[in-house]
Amino acid sequence: MSKKIIYIIGAGRSGTTLLDIVLGNNVDTFSAGELNRFPIRNGIPPLLDKDNPKFIFWDKFKREFLKRYSKYDFDGLKILINKFEYHLGILRIIFSSKNNKTMNNYHEYLKTFFDTLSDQVEQEYIVDSSKYPCRAYHLSQIYKENISFVYIKRNPVDVVQSFAKKDIEQPPKSWFLANLYLFAVNLLCMLILRIIRNESKVVRLTLEELTNEPTKTLTRISKALDIDLSNSISLAQSYSPLKTGFL
Repeated sequence: MSKKIIYIIGAGRSGTTLLDIVLGNNVDTFSAGELNRFPIRNGIPPLLDKDNPKFIFWDKFKREFLKRYSKYDFDGLKILINKFEYHLGILRIIFSSKNNKTMNNYHEYLKTFFDTLSDQVEQEYIVDSSKYPCRAYHLSQIYKENISFVYIKRNPVDVVQSFAKKDIEQPPKSWFLANLYLFAVNLLCMLILRIIRNESKVVRLTLEELTNEPTKTLTRISKALDIDLSNSISLAQSYSPLKTGFL
């Protein structure tokens, strides 16, 4: 793959999508959104007309991807994702051998996916805000120095309050479940980043830093990842709107 990946890791409701959009507002970055949802949605972007540029882009990508990856249907891909990307996938990371056939199939899917996407975009960096820690681990094993990670956290009180909201895409959680989820996911994020820290660049930040001090925070990310974020910094300084890319 000729492109590099910036993978955003963290708990839901912590600002992963916002960070994806901010990073995507630069010449060298392609804001792709939660790419792990591609099989879940059968490769079809939701709530978009067929003449929408985003729909056209992903429809073209889907057709090209399926040409290269005819081995599994979308139901098969969903099974692979359930096994290796969701949080219990940590057990397979710890106890499975690297020659595990099913894991190799999952890695083949990831590699084909990003190779196809790399050929579709002009930018040097692809931003994936799928946020799942186990997915981060597997991507690190495939791309090593060609993938970087940004771990974003948010004030726990605000995250728990956000999970109380209804009528949005993610289902609401009770106070207890939201706290349990937040603790478990952040613990898992720290564990995975500890495992991969010697192979890939990692930046840690909070949503509060990004929103309260965007220039300082984006400059830090820019230096750590050696990437030009000057346009996002300029937009933040002038309070200008951000483009949402191809989320």
